[in-house]
Amino acid sequence: MSEEATKPEPKLPPTHDSHGANPRVLEENQVDHEQLRAKLAGKFSDIVTEFKQTIIKTDRENVIGALSILKNDPELDYAMITDITAVDNMRRDDFEPERRFTVIHTVYSVSNRKRVRLETSVPENDPRIGTAGDVYLGATWIEREVYDMFGITFDGHPNMKRVLLPDYYEHHPLRKDYPLTGRGERDNFVRAEEMQ
Repeated sequence: MSEEATKPEPKLPPTHDSHGANPRVLEENQVDHEQLRAKLAGKFSDIVTEFKQTIIKTDRENVIGALSILKNDPELDYAMITDITAVDNMRRDDFEPERRFTVIHTVYSVSNRKRVRLETSVPENDPRIGTAGDVYLGATWIEREVYDMFGITFDGHPNMKRVLLPDYYEHHPLRKDYPLTGRGERDNFVRAEEMQ
């Protein structure tokens, strides 16, 4: 018998999804949907759990009001905004132009150790939504990145301009209709030494 055949299989550490019969449930995802429904009355269209995360579906007219309640209600206390991003739904099978983009706000309650996401549809022909900067001071920088990458404007933003790409850049690279290799504009970027 060869030496290789007698070697035992190496014991590898468990992976994040190898929980067997007792999967780990994160406490931060155990959000009381009924409490949210009562507190956010009229400010949401649905509250669901997807991929073990609570998602509050709302519209452009109510998203800032919902964020304000989530932050300022002492029982909810979602005082920290952890992310704002967007999704371009253009390549989905069920694509509709009035739901071209989904803007996602993720907020966290440090005191309650809970996290929720708000999802808001934004139409293709009018890609804008209100700024969360009046509710969460840190929101304005993240909103500039979403504007830069997706071309979604945040109404009421104090300084709505690009933060990653040059001001003269005409495109929004995370839109699904933007080619993966670009449109040749990278070859024409003004270099730092040329600006002096």
